[in-house]
Amino acid sequence: MPRIIRVGGSSSETSWHEVLKDLRADDVLMLGPGFYYLPQGLTLTDITIKGTGSVPEDTTIYGYISVSEDSRYVTLENLCINTSTDNNSLFIPTETDGYLTLRNCFIKGYGTDTAAIAVNGKATVELYSSKISGGSVSMYEDADFRLEMNDSEIDYASDKYCALALEGHGTAIINNSLVHGSINTFPKTNAELDINNSTVDYVLLHGQTWMNMLNSTVQAKDDSCLYLSDDCWSNIVQSKFNGGIYIDKKTHTIIQNSTINRMVVINEAKVTMSNSVVMAHSDFQDKSNCEATRVTFMGNMNYEYFLALSGTAKLIGHDLQFHPNGAELAVQDEAKLKTNVLANADDKLNVECDKRFNVYILGMQWTTKKK
Repeated sequence: MPRIIRVGGSSSETSWHEVLKDLRADDVLMLGPGFYYLPQGLTLTDITIKGTGSVPEDTTIYGYISVSEDSRYVTLENLCINTSTDNNSLFIPTETDGYLTLRNCFIKGYGTDTAAIAVNGKATVELYSSKISGGSVSMYEDADFRLEMNDSEIDYASDKYCALALEGHGTAIINNSLVHGSINTFPKTNAELDINNSTVDYVLLHGQTWMNMLNSTVQAKDDSCLYLSDDCWSNIVQSKFNGGIYIDKKTHTIIQNSTINRMVVINEAKVTMSNSVVMAHSDFQDKSNCEATRVTFMGNMNYEYFLALSGTAKLIGHDLQFHPNGAELAVQDEAKLKTNVLANADDKLNVECDKRFNVYILGMQWTTKKK
């Protein structure tokens, strides 16, 4: 039968060390404000631990926690887990098949490449109104995962390590959340990633990843704030990219109602765009293919071309708008551009091209120019 055990400083309550000696499945531990030490860590099975302070830091556990192999669930609420050694703050082993739920928790990692939350087994990880800092949330190669992250934050901006790592197989759903750092998938990843109403520094996808992004912002200003590679499929709607997006290999990407600072598409990547704006520079190379409808291609003086095609790249446009702002358009090698233009900021357009018959622009005056 479940027990509710109150742990705190008064004489009527059980001490922390006494409780640890007699933990039973389905116990609910109510921890009073204070500091609780786990120098050797703790393995939990079917346990709920709740802090009774006004904020998570009022009830701080110094140490690290593992979910046992046969645990159905572990629930932590209104707690701070502060790992003072180079261990995972929370660890789920390969043999586990269960739930890890955090509500209003603050998880502090050690600040190294050791993940703050490490998932190896079959697990559903739920993060509600929680914050993870000083380490990543990592789903490893053997993980069969479902991650649900709502109104939460991962704060691990690092040049070396990602903030949210998704290897293995599973689904990650990120709603109304903030990720300081990068979200990464890997060559062996087979996963669905849903990012909704959230802000992320970087998104770097590999393997077989299906991404849906809605009403979100990727805020880094680097050339690859979004990087899509391998066999990834992406559906991006009403989102903003402060930096460049780089689309590679055999990816398929749909972009709707979005704003992009600049973009590069290479190899055999296929892109479908509608009702979107590229602010500074667009470059299609190799065998890439793009179909664009009601898209605005803009330029600035930082780039020679506002729109460039090379190799055997193809761009089929419908009702496009061109705003070169002093930059030019280039269609080189065997690349082809076929479009109608609804509006152009200049009276006429210079097109640098090797073969005039590879360029078909209807709706504006344009002239060829040799480089």
